[in-house]
Amino acid sequence: MQRPDILIFIIVAILMIIGSVFSYSLPVFLEMRMGLSQFHFVIRYIVISFFGLGIMILFASLNPEKWFNKIGWSILIISSLLLIIMPFLPHSLAPTINGARRWINLGIVKLAPVEFFKIGMIFFLSWTFTRKMGNKSLSEELKQIFIYLGFLGFFWFFIVAYQSDLGQVVVMLSIFILMLLIAGGKFQTVGIIFGFGMILFIIAIIIKPYRMERIKLWINRMSEIFFPNSDTHTSIISNGQIQESLNAIYHGKILGTGIGNGIFKLGFLSDVHTDFVLAGIAEETGIIGISIIIILISALIYRIFKISYRSEKKEYQLFAFGIGSLIAIQFIFNALGVTSLIPLKGLTVPFLSYGGSSLLALCTGIGMVLMISKKAKI
Repeated sequence: MQRPDILIFIIVAILMIIGSVFSYSLPVFLEMRMGLSQFHFVIRYIVISFFGLGIMILFASLNPEKWFNKIGWSILIISSLLLIIMPFLPHSLAPTINGARRWINLGIVKLAPVEFFKIGMIFFLSWTFTRKMGNKSLSEELKQIFIYLGFLGFFWFFIVAYQSDLGQVVVMLSIFILMLLIAGGKFQTVGIIFGFGMILFIIAIIIKPYRMERIKLWINRMSEIFFPNSDTHTSIISNGQIQESLNAIYHGKILGTGIGNGIFKLGFLSDVHTDFVLAGIAEETGIIGISIIIILISALIYRIFKISYRSEKKEYQLFAFGIGSLIAIQFIFNALGVTSLIPLKGLTVPFLSYGGSSLLALCTGIGMVLMISKKAKI
């Protein structure tokens, strides 16, 4: 076996350094308001980053023929069980935050099982599509695919019903469709799944008034941008975060205000170190800073896709493709959300947003990619 892809490790480490810088710079107002140390968030980010880097180094040293399936099944089974039992845990362990139970409180860290379930799902699809896809009729393929969707849909129900996190399900369904196409699925099958998914998506929006309100606000904002003389009107109060996000991006211009000198992080953007981290970075580093991040993320995705393309084992190909797609989809969805081009889905920016579960889960996925890179001809 050859050495693991060191470039992927270097790119992720650079992104983590950037993430730690802005975990110190951006949440300053929140730390002041809550009476926390100015190093509260950055220390936690750095500690979790070291754990994440350790996971990557450990997995990269393992033989994929022996460990890939063991690790993949372990992640899938444990994260699935946590998703199922979390609604029934006492509130001291799984507190309700903003009307949703998405985290398990382990004291020093809050664990979000859905972040690890995404990695487990990608492994599950890479394992099943490798063994089950083949020359089949449309009806046979649909029957088989809907069995997989039924299995995953069971867990997606828990995510939507108990965690109110429709955005995560949209991400996972998008990955499912992309991996199905790469595995050799028929376009007709993908079209039917997409249509079925859209119907369920519309139902999920309609049955929850706050989701319907977000869609209305987004439509009104699009109307204001493209049809400024129309009668639609967006409430400044209800849509303030998106407006302040756009203001922060505009304020940064080309060079930015300088790291630490942003003003919209001072109470205007409440989630500036998580959901709106790209807006905070854009204000302080400008177009140049955001361009560097786009280049780094693009380079990371390219290297992962290259491993996928050069892997001889179909299972490794699909898994690497799924991890690359996860990073790309979350980055694109967040970027479009903070610029008001799509409704904001509350997704983290890979390796940049403050959030221990997301960071550790992504490092786990990257570690498995590094493991299989030793079997790829790169």
